[in-house]
Amino acid sequence: MGKASRLFNGQAEHTLYERVTPTTEQREFLQQQWNELAEHLKAELTGYGYPITTWLQGSYKYGTLIKPVHRDEEYDVDLGIYFDWDPKAVEIAPTAQQLRTWVQRELLTFKSRHPAVKDVADPPKERCSRAIYAKRFHIDTPTYHLDSKREKRELATMSGQWEDSDPKAIYKWFKGVVSGDEREQLRRLIRYLKAWAAIAFETAPDSRPSSIVLTVLVANIYSDEMWLQRLMTMDDDDALITVIKEMHKRLNKNRDVVNPVNAKESLNRIPAEAWGAFLTRLQLLKEAAESAEAAEDEVAAALAWDEALSYLMPLPEMDGVEITDPSSTTALMQIPEVKIEVAADWSFRNILQTYRNEVPSIAKGQCLRFTIINPQIIPAMAMIEWTVRNEGADADYLGDLGHTRGGMQMFVAEERTEYVGKQYMDLTVRCNGSVYAARRVMVLIEDRPMLPKPRATPRNWITLRSRKGRRR
Repeated sequence: MGKASRLFNGQAEHTLYERVTPTTEQREFLQQQWNELAEHLKAELTGYGYPITTWLQGSYKYGTLIKPVHRDEEYDVDLGIYFDWDPKAVEIAPTAQQLRTWVQRELLTFKSRHPAVKDVADPPKERCSRAIYAKRFHIDTPTYHLDSKREKRELATMSGQWEDSDPKAIYKWFKGVVSGDEREQLRRLIRYLKAWAAIAFETAPDSRPSSIVLTVLVANIYSDEMWLQRLMTMDDDDALITVIKEMHKRLNKNRDVVNPVNAKESLNRIPAEAWGAFLTRLQLLKEAAESAEAAEDEVAAALAWDEALSYLMPLPEMDGVEITDPSSTTALMQIPEVKIEVAADWSFRNILQTYRNEVPSIAKGQCLRFTIINPQIIPAMAMIEWTVRNEGADADYLGDLGHTRGGMQMFVAEERTEYVGKQYMDLTVRCNGSVYAARRVMVLIEDRPMLPKPRATPRNWITLRSRKGRRR
């Protein structure tokens, strides 16, 4: 059994799968929106004289959609638009640019009638048009010529080229890799890696692997008889370690990720100049996975995964972690003690209340200052990390699942209570890449204007937002 399997997809209070996967309500909402757009496009585009069909594709179709994990990110839904004609029966066929122009025009018409659509990207992207919605998602509309008699599809580009592209064939291949419970685990592993990519490549977007690249890589490993029987018997964390190691091996040997239905095409479009940054981050992911594999218990494994997955990785239900030296069973250092001061504004001139290691009850809209009160125990060259893990519907809606800040001698961190949910401030001390100690500071905040007396069982929770994001 994997040491951190409970935190990946088990019975923990919070799991990695739950943190990165859209809720049923979120998926149903997205489905309602793309259905409405699809019906409009089918009805209006038929007027150009060709049968029109639509086909949902991308992460939603594969069952690997993840939540936006940064405040400025959106859900991405792909809705393919197909113009059907037999090239042998049509004297003058429309050009790729004509199809794209027609679709763009109808998207603009749709926007004018639907206030939920706040914008249509103009000019459109090379391979799709985009409708941008107010509720933090967009729908991309790649447009195709479909020759239904021959089951052939070509993608129309804005530059006027036709690209040999068949998303339906890749999806059929994906469904055939494994079935049942194994397919569900395959989908979960893809979600975990997409979450890693969202975190690891925030400062290097050109090096970030695409969703289809990660999907095909993991599915290829699953379809390999050498690995299939092993993976099917593993918990998610052990399976992920195995997949990461194999990915690292394959991509260091050959950067091409071959399209499973078109051996002439590599799906990997990371530029050559950005490939080094990708491999560096993949190496760090492998090292974190190996540390998790070598960990002796759940806490150590979770803290190892935290290096790669940051605030997305849930930690066990604990107050503090003391790391011992294996040779002497002596603690490497004491667990830091944290004072939390509550104030009405960022000046902290008027302290309303002070807590130690947890905040049992606090009002919404206040400022918190977290201070290590025994800094003398921190090794001189240690890295101090402060990680906020946000929970709740508002955090999901805004894509604000958390953040991490840190540095040497960073004994103080400041946050502000912002929206409905539940949050932890997690303090981790690392030396030379190894965890020396950790402290979980639980903050329970009631959604009401006045500071109450501390109470043991709060009713409604809200999360914290970084001081960095406050308005001046």
